[in-house]
Amino acid sequence: MVLIGVATFILMTTNGHAEGYLYLFFYSIPSNTAISVFPHEPVLIWYGTIANMWLASLAATGGTMVSGWLDHRVFVPVLNYTKITSYKRSRFYSKMTGIFMRYPFATLVATGLTPIPFWPFKFLCFSIHYPLWRYLAALTVGRFPRYLFLAWVGARFEIPAWILITIVIVIFSVYAIRGVPAAWGWMKERRQARQRSG
Repeated sequence: MVLIGVATFILMTTNGHAEGYLYLFFYSIPSNTAISVFPHEPVLIWYGTIANMWLASLAATGGTMVSGWLDHRVFVPVLNYTKITSYKRSRFYSKMTGIFMRYPFATLVATGLTPIPFWPFKFLCFSIHYPLWRYLAALTVGRFPRYLFLAWVGARFEIPAWILITIVIVIFSVYAIRGVPAAWGWMKERRQARQRSG
């Protein structure tokens, strides 16, 4: 996912936008996965300055559907794995589940559309086996108008591309600075554990 995100971001920023909708589609997959280091907001704003905002929104929504399908297929079994489901016995989880289950579709749409953090409700959705087709429908209804608004902001205010590209690079760099040492430490521990067991 990281490689896809980096490659498509480089293509988007160096190869014009003759095939930009395809690049945006593929960039939207890693930028919308459950664990993502790629921001989609500045990219959609930038596309609003260089491309048709309706087509850009459709391309981004298509990529988001792919990432939603992948997330659902991976995290539903993971979050319901018998050895880690003890979290479901907590009072906080029970309370949040009760609230979420009153209006699950509307909650997913509202958090997908607004700046309210989406990921807690995404994981809650996966933990209760929320149907895939309903989840993807909520993503579409929530994300498409969000993307359209971001593209409209780019078209309306014509924010310089270098500012938006810099924002993406800075956000990705912050994640990399924080994440690479942690990932390296985890790999080192795993290697040492294998050596001890071998």
